[in-house]
Amino acid sequence: MAASIVLLHGSANGAYSWGPVLAGLAAAGASAYAPDMIGYGRAPAPSPAYGIVEEVSHLRGLLDRHAPGPIHLVTHSLGTMFGLHLRRALGDRVVRLTLVDPIVVSVLREGDEPEAYAEMEAQYQRFHAAAGDPAAAAERFVDHWNGAGAWRSIGERARAVIAGLAPKVGLEMDAARGDRTALAALAEAPPPTRIVLGGATRIAAVATGRQLARAFHGVTEVVDGAGHMVPLTHPAAVVDAILRGEAEDARIQGDAPPRSISRGGEDRLRSACGGDPGV
Repeated sequence: MAASIVLLHGSANGAYSWGPVLAGLAAAGASAYAPDMIGYGRAPAPSPAYGIVEEVSHLRGLLDRHAPGPIHLVTHSLGTMFGLHLRRALGDRVVRLTLVDPIVVSVLREGDEPEAYAEMEAQYQRFHAAAGDPAAAAERFVDHWNGAGAWRSIGERARAVIAGLAPKVGLEMDAARGDRTALAALAEAPPPTRIVLGGATRIAAVATGRQLARAFHGVTEVVDGAGHMVPLTHPAAVVDAILRGEAEDARIQGDAPPRSISRGGEDRLRSACGGDPGV
């Protein structure tokens, strides 16, 4: 049974952020499911006791309905923390991981990555210092991950949406900061794992990727010129990483790889993903 490709978004980005990747996968003949985490899209609002357990329960319920059976789990940013906890809940249903510019604060703390951990702690403090003003908190968040001035460049509608998500982003940051799960527990019986990093991403993502690659015995790929938002800025690179994982699994199982990109399909993929990603 072929694994379902599941795409898990990061903070302040709902399932819509996977749109270019979904289009690229479709152009290559593959389908995927991108659920909204709690507080995003049509998902329910978080409870007063929100935490990792609640998020995982929500996601597991969605996957039981929409992606039963084996799963190739693809995560981005802080979605990786929730994704690794989800993998623990799903057990051997997760047969492959593709972790795109991952952020897992507990891994930075445990792995003795002081510079990267300090970056995340400073971001936490800046964000919560502005918690009374959701727009100001959202601006600090967006500019941290996308560069100074990014907030003002995204347009009024996008700013309003992200400001509305600021309370949920704060809860996610609280959950990440408070998580004390050992890396060994997250990486127990690891499936084949590929880590995709932006070549110009933040230190925290590079350090998280380094620690996860060691623990999961994963391979790491770098997308030249990409920052943290790789699925949006370089979707073709993400699609290619996902499909190569699928092809590797098909070879191991002795099946013909149904989701590889043909030479003629490369142009369709590039077009579906919004043009040449520059990788």
